[in-house]
Amino acid sequence: MRFMVFVRSSGPLAALHGDELLRAGVLLDAGDFVPDACGVSGFWLIDVRDREEAVARMKRIALPACVVEIRQVAVV
Repeated sequence: MRFMVFVRSSGPLAALHGDELLRAGVLLDAGDFVPDACGVSGFWLIDVRDREEAVARMKRIALPACVVEIRQVAVV
């Protein structure tokens, strides 16, 4: 299953932990969005077994003072 993980932080995110997800073999894509008034947002597109694995992988990554949202991506 594919999940889009959105993370809002005070600094760039994609390169911050992308290597960890890449080594695990679950990272499909990553990027940073243009900064706005709320800070910087980025995303990771990951491919894992289920939502529980997606949540577990995000808990293993140190994301201090970040807002994290995980959404399943429909594959057509």
